[in-house]
Amino acid sequence: MQSSLIHMGQRLKQILKQKKIKIVDFAAMAGFTNQIAHYHLRKSDMKRATMERFCALIGISADEFMRWNGAMQLTNGKSIHHGDRLQNVIAEKGLNKSKLAGRLDMSRRTMYNLFEKESFSPDELDRVSKGLDMSVDAFLNPGVVQESRSTDSEEMMLLREKYYKQLEEYNQLLKSHAALRDELVQTKKELSACRKQPD
Repeated sequence: MQSSLIHMGQRLKQILKQKKIKIVDFAAMAGFTNQIAHYHLRKSDMKRATMERFCALIGISADEFMRWNGAMQLTNGKSIHHGDRLQNVIAEKGLNKSKLAGRLDMSRRTMYNLFEKESFSPDELDRVSKGLDMSVDAFLNPGVVQESRSTDSEEMMLLREKYYKQLEEYNQLLKSHAALRDELVQTKKELSACRKQPD
């Protein structure tokens, strides 16, 4: 199960929203309080049996739950409409279409033509994936393959900077400690030499 790649609670919340099922109604269907429902929606992971029970309640299969994405639902393992997928990703990421066309190195008109295409050529898939800052697998398998997010990379950069700063401070402390230790050894030698001198 790919639960490690999917925030299960957020996925459940997304499905409830798209199926127009209020959280309070879902809680009643599941037979627990509103607070317990919110607890499940906050959890990143979920037991398979729990997920299957929730799927039965809201009328979808476990496979549909795992492959659910944005405004579309994949069923029976059918391939997705690439143009629709592109539009959904643009909407999900809140991308500016003119800027995206520039990143794809094509005119807006050419990009709009892609929206109509059921399947992209390998070159188009590659260009679109790079322009969207995601892998081809993530584009073709929504919800199954973890998509790279620019916010994640920004967070990683900040953490990396913090780590390097702390590493520098630590190295400086080590140097200071080594210098103090050498000074102490030298002072002990001098003191020992002073004690050995006759009065």
